[in-house]
Amino acid sequence: MESAVELEKAVRAVRESYYTEDREAVTMEALGNASLEGLVSSLDKDSMLVDREPSSLDFVRGLREEGSITETRLLEKNSAYIKINFFGRRTAVDFGNALNHLGDGKVSGLIIDLRDNPGGVLQSALDVLGYFVPGDRLLITEVHKNGRKQYFSQDKTQPALTNDLPIVVLINASTASSAEIVAATLRHYRGAVIVGQRSYAKGTIQEVIPLSEKKTLVLTTGEYILVDGSSLRDTGIVPDHLVEGKERQLETAVSILTGR
Repeated sequence: MESAVELEKAVRAVRESYYTEDREAVTMEALGNASLEGLVSSLDKDSMLVDREPSSLDFVRGLREEGSITETRLLEKNSAYIKINFFGRRTAVDFGNALNHLGDGKVSGLIIDLRDNPGGVLQSALDVLGYFVPGDRLLITEVHKNGRKQYFSQDKTQPALTNDLPIVVLINASTASSAEIVAATLRHYRGAVIVGQRSYAKGTIQEVIPLSEKKTLVLTTGEYILVDGSSLRDTGIVPDHLVEGKERQLETAVSILTGR
């Protein structure tokens, strides 16, 4: 059963930090009269109440154990395949090592598999984009409550891949957050072809707020605006080639790169 302290902390966090495009969605009167569960249910789809200790939310905090890149291999005609399960603190370094292992100067095309990737550390995703996008280009804009904006470009020098290397990105309905940003940005700057299913549409910035030893509030505090000015929150990423089934999706990606 909820405590008055948990509800008080949740109400204060919503009043101070909650971001929503509909400013009347959560009224001050409703905040004062709501139960904890009722309050959270009135928020956006990405805000949630977690019945676990904050320490169990290592993934949300970006502290998940590494091993984010789970598969690398060469396919037909030297097409390289790299699977990224999530974006952790070492993902960009591991991505570069994978490219070196595959021989990035010899590959004819690249498939980046972001299916079932729920996102993770934003900076890590931006560092991966550093292999493809020049450092002076806008990558993403954060918009917070009261309209405050923060702009992100790539400030780390990565060994750039050849600009004419064809890229296919695989996504599905469980591709979310930072993974969606990578897919959309690669399509914008590098003409990457997106294959699979419409992504999850999680373009929100979230903060993990401990309410007690047993309950944690994951609260939306802003949203990401893509480089083309659009938001992920409503539509997600719509593939260029809508394909169902994991094997068929990979076969389509290979066909695009090999011209079959």
